Amino acid sequence: MKKNDLSYGIFGNMVGIELRKAQLLATQTFIEVLKGRILPGHFTILILIANNPEQSQSRIAEAAGLDRSSLVPVLKQFEKDGLINRVSARHDRRSKTMTITAKGQNLIDQFTGDIQNLENMLIEGLGKDNHAKLADLLVQFQDLLNSRS
Repeated sequence: MKKNDLSYGIFGNMVGIELRKAQLLATQTFIEVLKGRILPGHFTILILIANNPEQSQSRIAEAAGLDRSSLVPVLKQFEKDGLINRVSARHDRRSKTMTITAKGQNLIDQFTGDIQNLENMLIEGLGKDNHAKLADLLVQFQDLLNSRS
């Protein structure tokens, strides 16, 4: 692990600090893979909609780790750009569900190979077992923090 020569004091070797630095680097790398066409978090939302058609905005927000109010502007822009369709839910007219459009699926398809190549590089670099373990540990980390409330 590469470290600089500055002291982090109380934050030295804290999981949260290392996670934040890793997240920043991962986000920047993902932006490069997506060639600036769409933000990583927005791409995640698009993937969730494509793979889970007719889900409510609340369920998509929860799965993406967002609150519903921050998701709605993204969805409105997706709809305006022709990437998704939003319709009133059958069981509750106040609720909206979403499906991907052909244009949205084309955007996903355009980057799927590059994203998979990036993930394969991480698997190769970390090793298959460590990669799986890291993903599992990150889920456990989230669960621990969520259980505090």
